[in-house]
Amino acid sequence: MAMLGWGRSKSDHPMADERGARDLLAELPANDSFKSLQEISQWLEFTRDAEGLKPQRIYEIVEQLDAAAKSHQRKLSQEYMAAGNRLQRFQEQRIWTSVTEFWRQLGAAYEYCLAQTLPGVAGSGVLKPSAPTITCRAVRALALELKWGLLRYGPVDPTLWARLGALYAQAEQASFALRQCVIYPGAHGEGSVQREYIKALMLSMSATDSLLPRKLEVAERVVGQYSEHFLLQKQPDKGCHYYVDLSAGKPPARMIARISTGGTTRYFGPGNASDVLNTVIDGITQSGVIPADLNLGGNYEMSLVIEVLRHLARYWSPAPPSRTEERRKSFARINVVHDFDDVVAIIAGESTDLAFDTNIETWMVENESDNGYGAVIPQAKSDWLKVGTLLGFRLEDGNSWGVGIVRRMTNDGNQHRYVGIQTLAKGGARVKLFPVGAKPASQDGDDAVLLPSSAADSSGSGELSLLMRMGSFSPRQTFQMRAYERDYVLLPKQLVEGGQDFDMAKFRVMQRAA
Repeated sequence: MAMLGWGRSKSDHPMADERGARDLLAELPANDSFKSLQEISQWLEFTRDAEGLKPQRIYEIVEQLDAAAKSHQRKLSQEYMAAGNRLQRFQEQRIWTSVTEFWRQLGAAYEYCLAQTLPGVAGSGVLKPSAPTITCRAVRALALELKWGLLRYGPVDPTLWARLGALYAQAEQASFALRQCVIYPGAHGEGSVQREYIKALMLSMSATDSLLPRKLEVAERVVGQYSEHFLLQKQPDKGCHYYVDLSAGKPPARMIARISTGGTTRYFGPGNASDVLNTVIDGITQSGVIPADLNLGGNYEMSLVIEVLRHLARYWSPAPPSRTEERRKSFARINVVHDFDDVVAIIAGESTDLAFDTNIETWMVENESDNGYGAVIPQAKSDWLKVGTLLGFRLEDGNSWGVGIVRRMTNDGNQHRYVGIQTLAKGGARVKLFPVGAKPASQDGDDAVLLPSSAADSSGSGELSLLMRMGSFSPRQTFQMRAYERDYVLLPKQLVEGGQDFDMAKFRVMQRAA
């Protein structure tokens, strides 16, 4: 880090005067967003420890560092979201750590600025009129730290909810929680402390543990877009399904029974936002167009947007979605493989000797239903694991391998991850696909897995479901399938789901191939 401008004032901070600030910011590496964001985070932390700075100058320095970071954090965030599952583990970890640390330090810096407005601090009177803006920025930064924690399905900083609650309580006490102010210049820059706080609360209650990162990004944008419909008040009411204790330092929760109210308990919820989202969904479905005023911060497929809107509408409803099957406690071990090729091989019976297969992991099952399992795994294992990952699995004392998808994942503070697995099929068969009118990747055909729950009937008509390699399905591509020493012609019907290395699709069996 370039330590420029020492000794220009009584303070040891190189940005104590404007010239020093300009010099330091000019030295930030414009073409290296990682390094720039890292240095800015370090300077934010240093500013909180520097001596000899007046409150107004502290705020100005934090503002300058905040502005200087905008393009760098935006670039890294866009790279993280756009790459999806294609980022290498090292790259993903590097971006996530850099951006998360920036939001953590920015939030702490604005909290420190707010502390400089309190009575008894020399020079606080000059800064006090900016308290609403400072508080909004602090809450927004902490909310973005929360979002980046949710992107990794991990536990958030245990101090975060206490800090957010304290910021909102201070705003209420000073009577500016509802005051509109310009948080940042530009479009969508206005807001209030209450609005910023409730956006963080509602995002945390939106079941993001089942959303892929791009979907969570859209969900966060939707939360912000429709936050005007949200409610936050001191008494329970219609549209307030959740509660939070400002002083308890605990995450918000859904009200499942009447709770004992205290002076620091606040009730919140979507208001009528669930109904509004359903109206938006109907409009998109009928028109085939995403409304121009729905600001998602980028271009997304219509199917993804509708899926996220439906997800939020379900979880914001007065009654949360219930499981269709009863979960039963179960203590067992399952063997797990991932990666499309390994799943195909294990289904085909080509990799059954666990002692010699290093790709097979063993997880502990805690509960099960007719259509899935809940398992716990150590944090150190399975760094490849994400929501949407395709799995092959088998109970340790079982005979056959099944196919499943990771639907939900959370991390606790004890270095464990909890995984929800949906069973796609209890078994399967490897088949070969030959694209009609096109050359297959191999003369022997392309591998796929025929899911037995939807196998074609004996007359050669009906529908079936296949797991295929990612990118194989096309609504215009007919296939010849070789299965059980017979050939069939498959007409594409629907792509059910696309994952990081697979397509799951439905086909209509038109006839036996000649």
